[in-house]
Amino acid sequence: MPGENADDEARWWQAYQLAGHDQVDELAARAATGDEHARRELASWLSERARTPEAIEVIRPLADAGDDEARLWLARWLAEQDQAGELRRRAADGDDHALIELAGWLAAHDRLDDLRVLVAEERELLAGWLAGRPEVKLVRLAAELGDEEAERRLARWLDRMRERAAAGDEIARQILAEGTD
Repeated sequence: MPGENADDEARWWQAYQLAGHDQVDELAARAATGDEHARRELASWLSERARTPEAIEVIRPLADAGDDEARLWLARWLAEQDQAGELRRRAADGDDHALIELAGWLAAHDRLDDLRVLVAEERELLAGWLAGRPEVKLVRLAAELGDEEAERRLARWLDRMRERAAAGDEIARQILAEGTD
């Protein structure tokens, strides 16, 4: 119905304006009555002010209801807050955003054994993510899991490290000595 779309746009604009003018009490009141636009704007407002735990609580109901944008925001904020347990649960329930953020969190925290298991279990969904990572440890992981492009990238990187080490680069020698070879 045409009137519904106009009403939806008006609610969005009102929520946007409330957030822009820091009228957070009114925004929270509208969110509490079920206004999804107000809920999104409130969550964003909180996040922008480093109140991420509160933003998580505000956005979680929309994410739980299947809202894709809310799932994305929630996954990012959970990773930022080191909430790997909830990311794991959401990923296990089929939330692809949570899966990607969990993989990134594991990589950032050098939990490579856990990441290896996750990638092996979710190879199709994580192959693109892993292939685009520049970190040598992740290129090595992709190569170990049979990614031919990663194998080539790793071989080129190792060749460069060997050349630098042979030319007297002490850092390259240390990197090779630490087991990246």
